[in-house]
Amino acid sequence: MGFIMPGWLKKVHKTSVLVVLISLATACVCSEEFSAVVRNVTAKFENTWVELDADIDYRLSSKATEALQKGIPLTWKVLVRIERVGNVWNSTIQEQELSYQIKNHALLNLYSVKKSSSGVTEMFSSLTGALNYMSKIRNLPVIDKQRIQPSERYHIAIKVKFDREALPIPLRPASYFDPQWALSSHWVLWQLQN
Repeated sequence: MGFIMPGWLKKVHKTSVLVVLISLATACVCSEEFSAVVRNVTAKFENTWVELDADIDYRLSSKATEALQKGIPLTWKVLVRIERVGNVWNSTIQEQELSYQIKNHALLNLYSVKKSSSGVTEMFSSLTGALNYMSKIRNLPVIDKQRIQPSERYHIAIKVKFDREALPIPLRPASYFDPQWALSSHWVLWQLQN
């Protein structure tokens, strides 16, 4: 026995699906304005390690800036992978994650940035200074040189991911649908030259 949907309900259902699809497409287009952008990636073969330098442009939306001003910390994870290039697909041979949390201290009129890799917290007198500190990755050891085979090709893949789960619980649901919270980057690949 099948269920027969009234004609008006079919139209409402199709309209709802259309509205959701248009909203998602708009969110994708608008989110580019606020997303993080990875720039200037270089890899250096130093001593026994391959070290990475990269610049990241963090572009905050007005909602993210307002939340930060109200004392809500914002967290990003920088994902770094070394991939061996294959005929069909690439295989990850090394990966690591760096985490940065920025927080406003209104009473002190300061911003703090906490790096998970070192556990160090740095203080800044301006939001621009704090974002500039987060934007520079220097001399990050990413893989032992002995694991790089001269006969193989390799890529460095980097993605900056805004951690929505680190937001307070009331903000999380809205952050998944509001393009002003789309603060992540896409995966970006650079060829690793040995």
